[in-house]
Amino acid sequence: MPIDDANYFLRLDYVHPKIVAQIFLEKKYPKGFKGWILKNEIKPVDMYCYLYAKYGPPNGFMNFLKSNSSDNLVHWEWTLINDDGLIQIQGQLYKTEIHLLGVFNRPAITKQSLIEQFRSDLKKYGKQMKDIRLQLEKWIEFVNPFQTIQSTIDIQIKKLRELNLQPSEDKVHTPTSRDEMATYAERFSVMAEKYTFGTGLAFGLRCMMPVLAETFLNLLIFVLAKKDIRDNESKYRAFVSDTITGRLNLLHTNCIGFDKPVDHAHEACRNFYQLMADRNDLLHGNFNINRLKIGDVYFNGKTPVKQKYEDLWGDTIGVTIASVKLERIESNYSAVQTFITYLMSLLSPKVSEGIDVLMSHRDLGYNEKLSRLGVLFSVRAMEGFLFFEDEFEDGEFTPSNSES
Repeated sequence: MPIDDANYFLRLDYVHPKIVAQIFLEKKYPKGFKGWILKNEIKPVDMYCYLYAKYGPPNGFMNFLKSNSSDNLVHWEWTLINDDGLIQIQGQLYKTEIHLLGVFNRPAITKQSLIEQFRSDLKKYGKQMKDIRLQLEKWIEFVNPFQTIQSTIDIQIKKLRELNLQPSEDKVHTPTSRDEMATYAERFSVMAEKYTFGTGLAFGLRCMMPVLAETFLNLLIFVLAKKDIRDNESKYRAFVSDTITGRLNLLHTNCIGFDKPVDHAHEACRNFYQLMADRNDLLHGNFNINRLKIGDVYFNGKTPVKQKYEDLWGDTIGVTIASVKLERIESNYSAVQTFITYLMSLLSPKVSEGIDVLMSHRDLGYNEKLSRLGVLFSVRAMEGFLFFEDEFEDGEFTPSNSES
């Protein structure tokens, strides 16, 4: 019976997984290959539920190769067959790939026709697809603010170190000869640009470092808040919007996993509080004269009399260096890390281990139905390419590797 091109992709047969495995293990797959890449022409969850509803569980060879986790290049695959060959439909992390193994050379066999035919067929399986979707756990994928700030700080610290700012050696002194005067403006301009960039990084770091510690505190509350606190919106909101000191005071009573309360006299806490005070002056533009002072000058009427002479470097770049406390950046970062380590030490070992995992992942997941937080994907972002459509040429099929 001739194949109906109008319903070509709707008349494919399901292959038993054992036969699929045998075909690929014995390399008995048909010669010839072409492939298509789908993004969201058909939503991945719709594609998955549609294929599951119409054909049953995934039967592709890649299902045998994947690990029992979400850390795979190919997450699901169906292998279907007709007289022209095999059609593989693979769900990956960033795309759906369609592999056609065999001789698929008729004009009607196009990516667009597959999309249109599948879309028209979705309606027929609406009820079955809904039943399958209801069996799936829905997770909200969200960005972990702590890890985002942590990685940003690490990058800026790295860039600041690469600048190798050494004011005592880099200082462009007031020229004392005509030869020095000839290059003075250029040398000063180069150093001014370097230090403007460096002190800008330092300013940003001083603002972000206390935020990193506060975000870690909020992470602890988000993950460990007791059920009676979490389920009471007003109690939870009052907890998370309290002052940092107030939140620290309530950690061991409002959260699970704490073996000991916070000791505010601990050195890690005292250093962090000082860092917060410095940051607040900087961030909020507080006019604290004692903190902002750069020198004294006397006036006799409108005649200034300096108590101490500086030079152009000290009066410009030197003032900026002092205002951002450039020399304290590394010690400030150490103070934040020590504070976080101290809070971790108050947790039971098992809880501390779980928090450590969450800290290292940028992308987290939350299941509202189960009130459960988790890591959905590996810290590695994997994307493999067996082919590119715009470079495609028919050729012999080479099985793809499951690793990127």
